[in-house]
Amino acid sequence: MRRRTSSAFRDATRDNFWLRLQPSVARLFGAFSTLRTKTINAGQIADFVDWRLRVFGDRPTVFGRRETLWERLAQRLDPNRPLVVLEFGVAWGYATNWWLCRLGGRDVVWHGFDRFTGLPRAWREYEQGTFDAGGKPPAIDDERVHWHVGDVEDTLGAVDLAAARDAQWLVLFDLDIYEPTVFAWEVIKAHLRPGDVIYFDEAIDRDERRVLDEMVLPSIGCESVGATPYALGLVVTRPVG
Repeated sequence: MRRRTSSAFRDATRDNFWLRLQPSVARLFGAFSTLRTKTINAGQIADFVDWRLRVFGDRPTVFGRRETLWERLAQRLDPNRPLVVLEFGVAWGYATNWWLCRLGGRDVVWHGFDRFTGLPRAWREYEQGTFDAGGKPPAIDDERVHWHVGDVEDTLGAVDLAAARDAQWLVLFDLDIYEPTVFAWEVIKAHLRPGDVIYFDEAIDRDERRVLDEMVLPSIGCESVGATPYALGLVVTRPVG
């Protein structure tokens, strides 16, 4: 008569197999740097997926490209309302140009904030100064655009956010690092209203995720519109307070 193997025995067998396998895995990672990098990236994506499932409670829509997510976010914008865009982190203007083309003919006021001299400190594998655009905003010829050159801590105060209270807002976060992202969020959060759209380009990373966990999600109600393996799109459902 065949004996049934208990689940505890099967679990112990798998654990022992993994323990025996670990030295070989470690040697393999030690020999191939590309494999290490790809495995680390895969682990970060898995952590991001797990976080989204825990926070939003269901399986969010995942797009392979951020442009597809942007298109889904654009569909949440009301064409009958004026639109104010706050883009935090412009670099060479790829996202700016994409959105301005998508919003052609719309009543839009676009505020682009960036140092244009690269990262103010090291971030992930990038050194301070990475993403330097030569200190100049991109050559985008669109009268709807207003550039704010310098640290966001020094430039955001020049924008009269209260004057845009009746407009719908699109907020694009791509400052990468924690400190300026927190500053921008703390300034704008009280002005957000249901229906406003928020995008985090590096939600997979601990800096932007920390802002989401500590600042954004505890202070407003929001729903997930979708994600990529790295980014997250939200719509505000309940304002601050």
